[in-house]
Amino acid sequence: MKSKDYSFEDMFLIKEVNGLNELKELRTVWNHLAERQGSHTPFLCFDWFETWLQHFLEDHKLQILIVYREDEIVAIAPFTLRKERFKGINIRKIELIGNIYSPIRYLLFNSSDDEERKKILFYIFEFFTKFCKDWDIIDFYPIPEENHCFDLIKMAINRTKFKPSEYFCFGDWYLDKIELSGDEYFEKLPKRVKKDISYNQRRLRNMGHYEFKLINNGDVDHYMDIYYGVYSRSWQERESIGPNFHRDLAKMAARNNWLRLGFLFFNNVAMASQFWLACDGTAFILKTVYDQEFKKYSPGKILTSEMMKYVIDKDRVKTADYIHGDETYKEDWASERRERKGILIYNNNIRGQYLYLYDKKISGAINKYRFLKTMKEIVVKGLKRTSKEKQS
Repeated sequence: MKSKDYSFEDMFLIKEVNGLNELKELRTVWNHLAERQGSHTPFLCFDWFETWLQHFLEDHKLQILIVYREDEIVAIAPFTLRKERFKGINIRKIELIGNIYSPIRYLLFNSSDDEERKKILFYIFEFFTKFCKDWDIIDFYPIPEENHCFDLIKMAINRTKFKPSEYFCFGDWYLDKIELSGDEYFEKLPKRVKKDISYNQRRLRNMGHYEFKLINNGDVDHYMDIYYGVYSRSWQERESIGPNFHRDLAKMAARNNWLRLGFLFFNNVAMASQFWLACDGTAFILKTVYDQEFKKYSPGKILTSEMMKYVIDKDRVKTADYIHGDETYKEDWASERRERKGILIYNNNIRGQYLYLYDKKISGAINKYRFLKTMKEIVVKGLKRTSKEKQS
């Protein structure tokens, strides 16, 4: 499908790309912009999006917006459009490319200047006001707070007539400004964690041979087979979407020297595996799994300690990022927490206004009614129990 061009003030022009072939022509400039974002390069580079689209495009329609000033590309907004059921009605939703496997989603800008980025965002919203009106909501999820990313979207929306709604996505535990060696980091872990690791390392040594192994290239397919084997014996539910996504992601990461696929073997049997990426001074912790049969030996903790030592001493990372989730164990390894948030933007059409009204008025009333109904049931049960006790 041929791209369409839309002109704006200040010499800005937006080109809409809907076809995969045209998208592939953007690889070089896309990667150039991804590297200029300052963080999260593996999740913003062209290879990430290409891999994701191979597994998840399905019923999504590509809507990539290329923003030009004169002849220079100054931003890329990687959107998709799809129809889905939302709040009880059929809607048309625009969202940044990604899903549960995307720790962040954002646009790619050529400039780090806040005013420039805010102006570009405003023209993108103008595009959805004047030229692309056939949508009901735009969902920005999950947006990083670093580099004012979230705040800039809010400010740009405030210049439009659209009604927004913020919402919480998930917590993100991370360790920043690492200046220690791997051993020094280990010594600063909670006492109970260090004790558990040391104790179980001694147990394993006394019982046989255990080994830490890290894969960053080579026969990735073979080791991903081992990873999936551990995954199948772990507490994790079988991945229902994109079951082979991480295999292709591992290959892509290995090509870019980002892959850090770790294993803990005991007598040549994989007890635990962890899927990390290391790039630009940051270790991203994507997946952690262990075989339930070996749970009593704390293989996950042992492997995490080895992985942390490796990325600190070998990769010289300054940040370790769990990227997604508030599981309590993460606080043992990472001392700081931030929140990823989203913004829903409602179109000024019937569906959009209904959804805004539902979220702001109806949903709250329903939840309040459910709460009151639950409280009433608790009180009634309590009164009945008290009455019976008095009668007896």
